[in-house]
Amino acid sequence: MNAPPASTGPDHTTKNTERETMSTDSTTATVMRGSCACGANTFEVTAGVPMQRFYCHCLYCQQFMGKPYTDVTFVRAKNVVIHAEHATFANPKLLPPGFAHGRGSRFGHPDKGRFAKCAPLDRAHCDKCGDPFIETIGGSAGMVFIPSKNFANQDALPPVQRHIYYRLREQDVADELPKHHYYASSQLAIAAMISRVLRRG
Repeated sequence: MNAPPASTGPDHTTKNTERETMSTDSTTATVMRGSCACGANTFEVTAGVPMQRFYCHCLYCQQFMGKPYTDVTFVRAKNVVIHAEHATFANPKLLPPGFAHGRGSRFGHPDKGRFAKCAPLDRAHCDKCGDPFIETIGGSAGMVFIPSKNFANQDALPPVQRHIYYRLREQDVADELPKHHYYASSQLAIAAMISRVLRRG
């Protein structure tokens, strides 16, 4: 496994006392489990902790997931145990050459502006099945962003709250959720969701 840089992403090997109480023998009443498609990499989220969920249409999520947009659920890193022995983490600074001129190009040239810069997320793919597994930021004090499809119990997830970076969409989405089109409004929306998670635990 290519481990993420020490300055970003949670410590995937050192567990604090709280995390050590959550083992593979934990019951579904105490943790929410999930994995990549093949099950080689897994995670456990403490049940009942605050989580937020949104759809992201940014070009980086399109590239990471290989889909028009990503359904993402995020939680504080301290409430997650990650078993990523068979995953490779990467921290991309720019999109692959030509990618921004493909997807989203009809909405302008985002690769020449602020959309060409990626948030300092460590993004992990499974080494075996290639599935997008997990994204982390901020170390043990930060956040973990998880593709919602990777949770085993979909019914336990919070409802989707909004769309962000909708200007870069590959397809229109016919729902009544708030749609934040531009960089500033999308960043403010994410900041508000993170603030709610931090306030509630």
